[in-house]
Amino acid sequence: MNCLSTEEMHDFIDGRIEDNKMMQMDKHIQSCATCSALLDEQLETEQLISSLFPPVHVDDSFTNQVMNQLPKKKTSLTKKRDWRATFTAVAFVTAALLFLVFSTMQQEPATSSTPITIKVKDVKLTDAYITVTLATSGYKGDENFFNEATVGDVALVLPNGKSEIASYSAEQSMNEIKFEFPLFNVTHDEFKLLFNYQHIYDVDGQWTLEVPIDRKELLAQTETVTLRSAFEKDGIDVNFIRAQHGPQNSLFKFETTFTEDMATFVEQQVEKFTVDLPLAEKEAYAGYNAQILYDVIDADGQKLKRSMPEDNVNIQNDRYAHTETISAYPSVKEGGYIAVTGAKFELPTNVRHPLTLDQLPYSFTYKDTVYEVKLLPNQRLEISSDAKATTINDWHITVNNKPAWDTARVRKDKEKQYTTITFDEGIQLDSFILYGQTELKYVYFDEPIRVDIR
Repeated sequence: MNCLSTEEMHDFIDGRIEDNKMMQMDKHIQSCATCSALLDEQLETEQLISSLFPPVHVDDSFTNQVMNQLPKKKTSLTKKRDWRATFTAVAFVTAALLFLVFSTMQQEPATSSTPITIKVKDVKLTDAYITVTLATSGYKGDENFFNEATVGDVALVLPNGKSEIASYSAEQSMNEIKFEFPLFNVTHDEFKLLFNYQHIYDVDGQWTLEVPIDRKELLAQTETVTLRSAFEKDGIDVNFIRAQHGPQNSLFKFETTFTEDMATFVEQQVEKFTVDLPLAEKEAYAGYNAQILYDVIDADGQKLKRSMPEDNVNIQNDRYAHTETISAYPSVKEGGYIAVTGAKFELPTNVRHPLTLDQLPYSFTYKDTVYEVKLLPNQRLEISSDAKATTINDWHITVNNKPAWDTARVRKDKEKQYTTITFDEGIQLDSFILYGQTELKYVYFDEPIRVDIR
């Protein structure tokens, strides 16, 4: 069964599906880390919105039906929200949008029982993304806004009160945090971004902010083009889906999947690296991706620099890795095209380190890169490495041959990449096994493949 879309997940939660299909979806969610994460986030968002709007009363049978369909088994997963401080996009704001920016900034600061306040410092909107900068005051400590204890989230709320998950990345300093929201798949012309936090820095409280967004003028100037271009090369199938040309940016969406031969190769690699492992440890090696490498060329033959980093959505789809890629560039003139230059693969590694607590902090070298492992408070483990040289992309931990982790978050700064893993409650950390689950491999084509985008 394929992964659930957002709409299908809403139907699953609301119980609007036939019993047989509901059972199939329930089984898939329990076995799929991505769908399990999406379910968690949908439920968290609905709980958040219900606390802010008057409740809607329904018959008890409806509630029982939904609750009976929810997964009973907790699934180990990687939260797809990561705090990668890598976005440095250039913002282009038209005069017509300045009113939105300045009117939004007039909101009262979000306050709580603590002396810390939050206010909207800046809002910038293009056809590629929204940038919202929040400024804080009253905090005298040395923690960042986002840390491993941060509790809260951001939702996209429609005029009818319904909410959707707001995908974003965040870049922070001590007293400011900049959120960037990709807009490629957001079709609504009006909505609110709802910020709601119960723990920031190292302080408990309640901070809530609403930021209204109006995209009518931008969407009226946006051209959407269906792309009918596909190819297969070096182990991956590539399908270009659509281009979206706005007044400031061109955005592209395409998908890659492993071919039958590549899927078989990956399975053979997994078997090679896990042949002596217990079954529960073998299951750590799953969910590999393929992604194309490409350049966007304008009508003058100039290579364009990304105006927004790519946003990858990892979908575990049976034995085939499936990756949807969304990226934004300055608006491409008539005659521009995409030049596909190669591919990037995630493949299983044979990195496996049996460790005990008294061995931490611990370091090892893999392909000339040093990886450092240390224990953090509150059942957490951190693996750090050189951000530019690291090849290991994902990590996994087992205790007594069983998966032992709950969530994993990845963040980067200019020098280091950090993966922070939170263990399941009740896990005894006397000894455990740390896996480097996947590493990156690059393949470059002899000749670029041209894809027209108009």
